[in-house]
Amino acid sequence: MVLAFASHIPQDWHDAIANAPHVRRWIEGVEREFEVSSLTIRDAVKFGSRIGFVFAEAQARHEGVSVPRYAFLRGDSVGILVVLRHPDHPPGTVLTCEPRLPIATAESLSLPAGMVDDGTVQSTALREFAEETGITLALAEKDLISLGTVTLSPGGCDEHLTLYALEIDLEPSELASLDNRATGLEGEHEHIRLRVLPLDAIPTLPQQDAKLLLAFHLYGARPHG
Repeated sequence: MVLAFASHIPQDWHDAIANAPHVRRWIEGVEREFEVSSLTIRDAVKFGSRIGFVFAEAQARHEGVSVPRYAFLRGDSVGILVVLRHPDHPPGTVLTCEPRLPIATAESLSLPAGMVDDGTVQSTALREFAEETGITLALAEKDLISLGTVTLSPGGCDEHLTLYALEIDLEPSELASLDNRATGLEGEHEHIRLRVLPLDAIPTLPQQDAKLLLAFHLYGARPHG
């Protein structure tokens, strides 16, 4: 297979793009499933020193028939449905509220979530939970409740989203301190405010986020015992 780059992409980016984990994983999958004659990287952006979004075009066939050839590569992600438990109160949850330019929304409610850049999916989930909520608990991967992995837009994007639930016990005073807490990493331009609300309020939110709604229903449908 021939790998080429659009002329405007700097030469010193080529190796970094080709070796970025999400790009390499996608190329390996495409070569495994299709007959690929060429692949062209049409555009790419960096997040700091790291290769971020990549737009690719492949000349590929399946059983002798050409397939749609464009793909937006952003890599895999993880989301965590936080279930707040207290014996005297209905279950609650903590959501992130932050500006989302791609959907032209200044306040978008969603799960604590992030991209799987390195490490395992489970370790990424625990790291994102701590970074985005500011909750400091001694948690391990065994505390994560698996809700499954889904594709979000397979007609155009490579992203696989893995969802977990995390059940934690907090006192009412601790819950109150979470609401409207400012979190997020300044270096990643994250400007997050936390929102605490009843778990059952998720389906009634005026603007629905797919991963949030999916995690809510998968958590409710999980087998017990």
